[in-house]
Amino acid sequence: MANQQSLKLVEPGVEDPLAGFEPLMLSTVELLDTYWLALLPALQRVVDEAMHGELTTDDIYTAIKAGHMYGVVAKNDDGEEPEVALVMILETITYPQYVVLNIVALGGRELDLVKSKFWKHMCSWAFMNGVRTMQASVSPAMARILKGFGFESVYVTVRKSLTEI
Repeated sequence: MANQQSLKLVEPGVEDPLAGFEPLMLSTVELLDTYWLALLPALQRVVDEAMHGELTTDDIYTAIKAGHMYGVVAKNDDGEEPEVALVMILETITYPQYVVLNIVALGGRELDLVKSKFWKHMCSWAFMNGVRTMQASVSPAMARILKGFGFESVYVTVRKSLTEI
C-alpha cells in the first residue's frame, strides 16, 4: 500500500520502551497534582513550539482543575517518581448536531507505540462519553503524524494578527 503508515514496532528480543506504562485520565485534582511535574516538560515543549501564545501551562493546569479541559497521560509509577511518556490535553466542543473532542496539546515520546498500545482505549472512552468526532488544530508536521491515527484534513486555519496593523 502506498499510503501505509509505518509503525516503529518493537523487534523480537528488544525491550518495549513503554513496558509498564498505562493510560490514565487525570480526573481529580489529586491525580493532576501527582503527574503534573512529570508531564510538564512535554507539555511545555508543545506550548513553546506550537501554541503561538494562546495558552500557557498555567492556563492548562487551571482549565483541567476547573473541569474545562481533560488531561490524559501514558504513565509509569514503577520508579521513585512517576514517569510520563505522553500527555494529551483535550476539550469538548458541543455543536448542535454532535460533540467533538478537540486535542489542545499532544506531546511526548514513542508516539507510534503509544498509538498501538493506547489509542483504541482513548477513542473508546471518548465514544462512550458521547463524542462522535475528534479534531485538532495542528502544524503540518503534526497533521502528518495524526494522519496515521486516522485524522484527515477538513479545514485550514489562517490568522491575521491585529496587533501588527
